[in-house]
Amino acid sequence: MRFIGKILENVTLLIIVLIITGVLIAQAEHKIDSIELKKSGLPVGEMGIRESLEKTYEYVNFSLALFSRKNGSVVVVRYGNMTAKIYHPSPREVFEKAFRTTPERAILTTFTVLLLTMVLVFLLGLYWGLKAGYRGGWWDRILSALAPIFSAIPGWFWAIFLLWMLWWRLDLSTIDYMGYIAHAKATGEISVLTYLNALLLPVLTLTFANVVIYAFNVRTLVKKETHEEHFFADVLKGLPDRRIMKKLLRTVLPSFLTFTSYNFLGLLINAMAVEKLFNVNGIGYVFAHSAGKDYYVSPSGEIESTFVFHGNALFFVAAVMVLLYFLNSAVMEALYLKLDPRVRRNV
Repeated sequence: MRFIGKILENVTLLIIVLIITGVLIAQAEHKIDSIELKKSGLPVGEMGIRESLEKTYEYVNFSLALFSRKNGSVVVVRYGNMTAKIYHPSPREVFEKAFRTTPERAILTTFTVLLLTMVLVFLLGLYWGLKAGYRGGWWDRILSALAPIFSAIPGWFWAIFLLWMLWWRLDLSTIDYMGYIAHAKATGEISVLTYLNALLLPVLTLTFANVVIYAFNVRTLVKKETHEEHFFADVLKGLPDRRIMKKLLRTVLPSFLTFTSYNFLGLLINAMAVEKLFNVNGIGYVFAHSAGKDYYVSPSGEIESTFVFHGNALFFVAAVMVLLYFLNSAVMEALYLKLDPRVRRNV
């Protein structure tokens, strides 16, 4: 019952967050359109809450329509004795043309980056933190020294560092995911290993940026447990270190899962930034290209620019982010209930 209640709570929060996000995006899009209309001397109307909610509903329909494989429609327009056919592309066709990927592939790419990163961070963070918390010594000294440094260093720094070390110096992997995959497809050398190699630097960047903080959190939890009576009892019994460490791991794991769940959104945001840096066409790539300047040649031959704002695409990105966070919270909550008997038994 606790798990179901938590799921319902998260679903409610998901809906509220999406509504608020849709309203904000609608207001921003209206503001940008108003600027362009004023330049053309056209009148600009106001957008209230009702109009914003209606626009949010359009965003929802657009996001759902992205997964439909229906083609666009042809509209016949008559001008006196002349007839013209205008093709209106489907939302999916608009998305594919604008971002050079499909919605499913964008979600899968981001999910793969997050999954690989979380597995590496989880395993390395648990091992390092458990060693530092239980054994102390150099494990603990190095971790304690690195923790404040890594807390202050953003993920993009590691992207630049790995670019210099692994790509430029060692010619390892690639800094252009889309270009690398396109070349592999053209030469017929595409495989699962090709995709994993192309994602090596983004995943290592996120791992470097997060593993120290995760390990330090585990170390703190383990240090706290070593002051409990059950720990001293196990030591006095003469239990092997391996068994004591296994018991400590089982004790701190629920708290570590909670920490992981609350920090997932930060990891997701960092992953989106890294996708932009390495040209990975995931959700971060869609987000980065949903707003910006578009340059075109005017009838007079001059190069002019206009600000492009894809509110539909931004809402789609927000919906995917919320959905990923919801799935992460559900999985972590299920694991928490499974691993912590005190919660299962309402103790």
